[in-house]
Amino acid sequence: MNVVFLHCHYERGGVTTVVLNQLKSLVSDPSVHNVVLVSGARTSGIPEDLPADVNRLELESLDYDSGVIEASNHQDRISSIVADLYGLFRKAGLRPNNTVLHWHNHSLGKNVSLPGVATQLALKGWRTLLQIHDFAEDYRPSNYSAIVHALGESTQSSIDRYLYPIAPQIHYGALTQTDAELLRQMGIPSERIYFLPNGIEAADRSPRWTPEQHQESLDRIRRVFKLPVKARWTVYPVRGIRRKNLGEFLLLSQFCSENRYCAITLSPTTSIEKKSYERWRGVAEKYAPRAVFDAGHRDDVTFQDNLLASDFVLSTSVAEGFGMAFLEPWLFGRRVVARRLDNVVPDFESLGLNLSSFYSSIMIPGDPSWVEACRNELHAAFNMAWDSLFESKNLTVSHHQFLGPIEKCHDAIDFALLSPSRQIDVLQRFFSDKGFRLAVQEYSSELIQMLGETGCEDVINQNVKIVNQEFSSRAVRERLLNFYRNILSSEVASSESLPDKRLQGALDLLTSRRPFYPCRTEE
Repeated sequence: MNVVFLHCHYERGGVTTVVLNQLKSLVSDPSVHNVVLVSGARTSGIPEDLPADVNRLELESLDYDSGVIEASNHQDRISSIVADLYGLFRKAGLRPNNTVLHWHNHSLGKNVSLPGVATQLALKGWRTLLQIHDFAEDYRPSNYSAIVHALGESTQSSIDRYLYPIAPQIHYGALTQTDAELLRQMGIPSERIYFLPNGIEAADRSPRWTPEQHQESLDRIRRVFKLPVKARWTVYPVRGIRRKNLGEFLLLSQFCSENRYCAITLSPTTSIEKKSYERWRGVAEKYAPRAVFDAGHRDDVTFQDNLLASDFVLSTSVAEGFGMAFLEPWLFGRRVVARRLDNVVPDFESLGLNLSSFYSSIMIPGDPSWVEACRNELHAAFNMAWDSLFESKNLTVSHHQFLGPIEKCHDAIDFALLSPSRQIDVLQRFFSDKGFRLAVQEYSSELIQMLGETGCEDVINQNVKIVNQEFSSRAVRERLLNFYRNILSSEVASSESLPDKRLQGALDLLTSRRPFYPCRTEE
């Protein structure tokens, strides 16, 4: 068989890492004749040691949209991309009967034409796997608006039919069981939905790190960042985009002991994310002086150094497609303290992972009028994110469940539910008001205790064993090959036979089942 991976770009980051792990798991298998990477021109995340027999194809029109795509020329654009891909496939010797097109994030809305391209190719006989890492409906209003604008459509059902086509030769990959269930509830047949968790490259190496290596990396960190001789280190190994909830990261840095420095590794690449990141850097200079930014951008400090120097790893993210940062640190012998995300964590716990160091909220006390004002701001932020789109297109969205049970509390509110401006107010007051600081700490005493503990070797060893077993390249390869064989044996339906049935709209499903956090949509 031939396997073609398609994505908008292969820049350094999450999806590129996933694709490369999938690619590496397949190239040595004798049943895979040809592996092809297809993307736009941005490919700096592809390593120089890529296997020589991997074919790379570039098509500029696959990259992120550079501007607004109008409905008047959208279909012509789709047809043009399809024709160009056909030409590339022919030159590479690919044919529909023995090739799987494995798309990554086709429906996210970064390139609004990709769902149409994937559908047209599938209707021409190309067996297709659509792997979804993130949903445009999951509080990405700018992405969703771009899709709606390009389609010129005004109903959720018509938008869903475009983003999530149904045909025997079109199959779906979900990173979590929660996402798989969402796809089923949208009306996609269960037999065409595969649970496809990401692989972890470090699982293949089964690293065992020594205390000497920890000390060597810690000494390097202290030297490079000019820290005190007894400084301790904790890292948040992510790119600091809005959904990573950096205000909470700064608060946790203040929860830690006075000799502990907490670092975030990577800065964002897009304009709006950079503005948010730089704002939090300025806030840290005033109210969280032991927070370190850009720890992953130093030539003299490696990713491994940052992890090995850490006593534990932090995550304050409010939304993840898979949760790689919840798994990988264990392979470096590092405990993870993270905000619990109920759309991903149950999958890991069902495998036996011990994630007892995760927390569900950080409650901030206040009088009822203050809490009510914060809650009103939360509703306003939700409405601001979506309302202009819905008013202009006559769409509706369900948000009666998005606050969850925490809304019932009248004298405290979860820090992550606060608007960024309120979060800054809390950080300032925590820094300068001893009475308020003690009250906040009392609410989060168990979390603060976890931040002061050392890793339990038995828990670490147990989690390392499970991660190595479940997320290695071998596990990834076995899943992929089983799915690919099933896809290649599927029938091919013409456009006239495409089913139109939808059980429930994707937008309504996502917004009613996942909590909303203002940091995700602030501008």
